[in-house]
Amino acid sequence: MDQGEAIRIAEEYVKRIEKVYAVKRAFLFGSFAKGTNHVDSDIDIAVVLDSSDDILELQIAMMKLRRSVDLRIEPHPFTSLQFQNTNPVANEIMSSGIEIRKKANQTSLSRNSL
Repeated sequence: MDQGEAIRIAEEYVKRIEKVYAVKRAFLFGSFAKGTNHVDSDIDIAVVLDSSDDILELQIAMMKLRRSVDLRIEPHPFTSLQFQNTNPVANEIMSSGIEIRKKANQTSLSRNSL
């Protein structure tokens, strides 16, 4: 699978999540975003939500949703408060990830911003 296919899968997955949660932003990150993927790479997707729900429970729910799209997906939910430049993980995702959703129903395909 190449980066384009990973983006397509990520977009499909985010559309499924949007049926349940209000997604503010979503990023493909990790090896597929950096172009260092290999045959066993997972598809890392950061999903930023307004929700203040328990992140662990959100991750479990998102893991269940991936079954209908692709089992290689590894969802990483963040609240808006967590997803700030001051958070090293969020900063790395914003720097090297590919933003696939900026607001609901708005696709950007840019490596923040490519």
